[in-house]
Amino acid sequence: MVLRGYILELTAKISVLVLFILLNMIFAIANPNDNQIHKEVAFYRIRSTSLVGNITFIKPVKREMDCALKCLRNYPQSCLSFNFGRDSIHKTFTCELSNSERILEPNRMQSRTGFDYLGVEKGYLSKFFPCLTFPCRNGGSCENGPELTMFSCSCPLEIKVLPYIDNKCNVDTNNMTIYYKPEAKGVFHAAVTSKRYQLNYYEAQRLCEINRATLATYDQLFAAWEVGLELCLYGWLNDGTRRYPMQNVHDKCGKKLGIVGSNTPQNKSKKSNAWCWKG
Repeated sequence: MVLRGYILELTAKISVLVLFILLNMIFAIANPNDNQIHKEVAFYRIRSTSLVGNITFIKPVKREMDCALKCLRNYPQSCLSFNFGRDSIHKTFTCELSNSERILEPNRMQSRTGFDYLGVEKGYLSKFFPCLTFPCRNGGSCENGPELTMFSCSCPLEIKVLPYIDNKCNVDTNNMTIYYKPEAKGVFHAAVTSKRYQLNYYEAQRLCEINRATLATYDQLFAAWEVGLELCLYGWLNDGTRRYPMQNVHDKCGKKLGIVGSNTPQNKSKKSNAWCWKG
């Protein structure tokens, strides 16, 4: 009897170990559409929780491992996660496969006594839903395509003198110049290098956005001037004026000190550079 009890205990420990490896280490599984292609997937667990809706399969199972293997056989077309339930009274188990995932639909998660949620790790999920890794640059919005692994980018306003160079909204930053001083309280000057002034107001806004900034306000430019910023080049401000900061009087720079330029908003089609601010 002692030997039999020891064997049962050892078997239980081995089963737990195998299950741990299956659910927490990398799986090599055959793609349902192509037995020659292998994908890797790993699960993570959230206890006492379930993903509601998008259920593709419900069935009683003998153990959690059976549910995990069923999901793997149907990954990724019909299973990206599963709910596993335990009935402690009747000692039965329920397997619910889902073709969705918590990262894709976080609002579908809810507390559920007796169930655990097991989802696909983001690194593996992003192979089939590329938008999870934000492939669209410079503020472009991403949309997953009609088939797994496909996506498309919707790019914001294109600057004619700084056009997109691919379908991911990337631009050639070699044509862009930035004048930046660390002490200037987040204010910097941005321009396109082929000519002195090339940006209308909206393109100046966009150039700041590409640099993860916004058009500076007059007060922000003034604060930068107070700590020593000087540059004899016009740039758009967010109020539609075109100005520049001067610490010294120069004949070719307005012969003034302070913030030089008109207080009146300009025609937004005029060409200038951009004063940007990054907080």
